Amino acid sequence: MVIDTVKVTMNLPSGKKLIILILMLPLLFFFSFVLLSAPFRAFLHGYAIALTTKYDHKTTIENEKNVIINLKDIVQNYGDYSMRAFNRTAISYKVRKTSETTHSFYIIYKADGTYNTLSYSATGKFATSKGVWAMDTEGDIASYTDYSAGNNRWEVEEIKTNNGINTLLTINNVLAKTQSNIKYFFRAKVNKNDNYDNCNTAVLETLVENDG
Repeated sequence: MVIDTVKVTMNLPSGKKLIILILMLPLLFFFSFVLLSAPFRAFLHGYAIALTTKYDHKTTIENEKNVIINLKDIVQNYGDYSMRAFNRTAISYKVRKTSETTHSFYIIYKADGTYNTLSYSATGKFATSKGVWAMDTEGDIASYTDYSAGNNRWEVEEIKTNNGINTLLTINNVLAKTQSNIKYFFRAKVNKNDNYDNCNTAVLETLVENDG
């Protein structure tokens, strides 16, 4: 039996090309790691859902006037209310909760046992938009209702305090935020700027604990 051997030749890159290729390898590994990481994939998943979800931003903006009226009423009768704060996965329970997809909100309980939700919300689908305080948004109501019923698919978790939340001072802080020119920026927690808030920073900066 005669076996023919075939010589395979390869076009090796020139010296400069080889150096560039070697220098680019760490960057390629880095971007591959970022693109494949769970937080980044969760963020992309959430953003894709946000882009395809219908929001009535005009109504949300207009409703802030009613929210302010309700909050002022709470201030006048703060003894009849109590508050707790929570984190949950943002946008949809189908999105895993990560540092990039965590939403914060308040629950305001009335003396009769009923409650309202309160959170800071974007009014656009871009990184920066007008921010408004909203009550009883669909996601906040749905996540807390499930959580109360023992179904924690939204990964709801209470923001712990030592002595509970001071309703009067916290609501006054929220009202002060409504009169500011602060805009919504989804990475405000990371890139801290006094001119921007997101749902997380808005809660953390307005929450006042009761004295011990």
